[in-house]
Amino acid sequence: MTSHLTAPDGVRLRVRDRGPHDPGTPAILLVHGWKGSHRLWDKTAVHLMDDHRVVAFDLRGMGESDKPADGYDFDRMAADVGAVIRQLELDDVTLVGWSMGCTVALSYLGLDGAGVSRVVLTNGPMRLTRAPDFPHAMSDAQFDGYLEELVASWPAGERAFQAESTLEGDGPLVDWLYAIALQTPLDAALAIVRAQAKLDMRATLAELTIPVLAAYAHHDPYYPTSLADWIAETAQDGRRVLFERSAHCTPIEEAATYAAAIADFAAGRL
Repeated sequence: MTSHLTAPDGVRLRVRDRGPHDPGTPAILLVHGWKGSHRLWDKTAVHLMDDHRVVAFDLRGMGESDKPADGYDFDRMAADVGAVIRQLELDDVTLVGWSMGCTVALSYLGLDGAGVSRVVLTNGPMRLTRAPDFPHAMSDAQFDGYLEELVASWPAGERAFQAESTLEGDGPLVDWLYAIALQTPLDAALAIVRAQAKLDMRATLAELTIPVLAAYAHHDPYYPTSLADWIAETAQDGRRVLFERSAHCTPIEEAATYAAAIADFAAGRL
């Protein structure tokens, strides 16, 4: 079982490859968000791996992947997705992005897209800040203030951010999320989010011809369900599903229901 792959520029990526590898087994590739890792997909994978090949990996700079001094633009992260697909010989892939993973997934689909047949966008942005014609994001002032607070309060303030991401608010789940987040060095975290803030994925979404599922949660403090409606309406072949019992961490807090939606979508039932 492969535990690491090497990206085109030599960065080693931590990979977890679970489930049947038989020809014809549906492949699901899971892309985590900012300051996350493949471990955040554990509960979702458990519900999918009996009938699907489930692959998750750590984005560069995060988790157990290499943390180079630079190179955190989204073209490189998109190339990392492509490296995982090619080196593991995945085909007919359902590509699933969560939070910043939505930006990575759409970047790959805009850059190449080989091997991907459908995409799930979960609790993530089309752009990080608002535009006159796009209210489904934070203001520039909110974004700048958040980065200032991140630097000033690191690392203790990161725990409060993780607590805000869950309905639980505090406890073992937040402890776990916090420990994973601290695997990302502060300089890498800042470089990644600043690169993301330059991107607007709306045109990429509108140009996709593959099926798109927007999976968003009613209690997410960052991305409203109105964004799910917008995605479903804007994509050429879009639909959406909403979750009632989670905040930002739907793949953990509603793992069984969320995994069932992914499985239905991958099979063409949703």
